[in-house]
Amino acid sequence: MLNIGIRVDGSANIGMGHIMRCLSLAKGFRNAGANVFFLSRFEQGISRIRQDEFEVIEMPHREGRHSEGFFYGDISELGEDAKEIICQIKALNLDVLIIDSYNVSREFFLKLKPHVKKLCYIDDVNKFVYPVDVLLNGNITATAFNYTKFSSDELMLLGLKYNLIRDEFKDLPGRIINRDVQEILITTGGADPFNLSLRLADIILSEEEFKDIRINIVVGSGFTNVDNLRELCGKNTNVILHENVSRMSELMLKSDIAISAGGSTLYELCACGTPTLAIVIADNQREMVDMMSSEGYIISLGWHEELSDRELLQKIKLLCGDYNKRASLSRKMQKLVDGEGVRRVVEEIMKIIS
Repeated sequence: MLNIGIRVDGSANIGMGHIMRCLSLAKGFRNAGANVFFLSRFEQGISRIRQDEFEVIEMPHREGRHSEGFFYGDISELGEDAKEIICQIKALNLDVLIIDSYNVSREFFLKLKPHVKKLCYIDDVNKFVYPVDVLLNGNITATAFNYTKFSSDELMLLGLKYNLIRDEFKDLPGRIINRDVQEILITTGGADPFNLSLRLADIILSEEEFKDIRINIVVGSGFTNVDNLRELCGKNTNVILHENVSRMSELMLKSDIAISAGGSTLYELCACGTPTLAIVIADNQREMVDMMSSEGYIISLGWHEELSDRELLQKIKLLCGDYNKRASLSRKMQKLVDGEGVRRVVEEIMKIIS
C-alpha cells in the first residue's frame, strides 16, 4: 500500500485554499487505496484536515517571515523545516511527498528529493525551475507559464484537465437562470483577512432595490470577524451566515449571482454556473482572474483596495439587471472544468510509482 505525505498549511494569513485542494487530492488517493498523512502547522488548517478524518503530524512553529507562508525563503530559513520533513518521511515510510506552499526554495526541494521516491509540488506562480519529480498546476493560467523541466523525466501535469476541484462539483445539471435575482452569495475565502464580507454586505444593504434580496455569506474556518457578521445578521433578517458549509455546491446553485475572492472557489462557481463578480485579494490571483475574465467566464472587479464602494455597487446592479448576460456567463462557465482532475492526477502519480 502506498504511503502519501502532504505538506500544507492553512491559517488566517495564508488562507485555506491550499488545504482545500489538498484535501480533494487526499480523498482521491484514499479512494485509490493509499494511506495519506498530512504534515501541517497552524490550528485552522489542522482542524479542517481532521474534519475529513485524515491523520495530521503537527509541524513545529517557526518564528520569522517564512512562517507566514508568503515568503520564498532560502535554505538557511527552510533548513529546519526540511530536517523535520525528512524525519517524517522516514518515520512514515512515505513513497510520495506532495508540497503545497509558497514558502519554498530550490535548495529546499533538493534537500528533500533524495529521501523520497517521488517529490511532487503543487504550483500557482512559476517562480523558478522546481527540482521535483512531479509538477502540478491545475489552473487556467498553467499552460501559459512556459515551465522549464528540471530533468527530462519530470512529469508535468498542467492545466484545467488536472484541476483539483472536489467531487461534489462533478456532473452538475445545466443551470437554470432566474429572471430576477433573489439571492446573492458572498464568499471571500477561508480567512477574509481584509474583512470584505462585511463591506460587501453593507454595500448591498445600502441599496433600496436590494432590500428583499437574500444575502448568503460563507464564513470560512480562518475568519476573525465573525462577531461583526453575526451582529449584521441580527439587524438584517435577509442576511444569512453559513458556517462550516458541508455542501458548498448547494449554496452556489441556489444563489443567483456570487461575489467571490479570486482563487480555487472560482472554479467551483464555474462548475455550478453561478454568474460571478471576482475580487483579487492576493497577488497570486491576478493572472487567474484576469484570464478568466478576458475569456468570458467571470467579471473581474480588480484589486480589492482599488475598488470603490460606488463602483462595486454599480457592477452588482448591472449584473443583477442583465438576465441575458447572466445566462450567457452561466452557460460558458459550466464548460470550464469537468471535475475529473483529481482522478487523473492520482492515476498519473500512481503510474510512475508502480
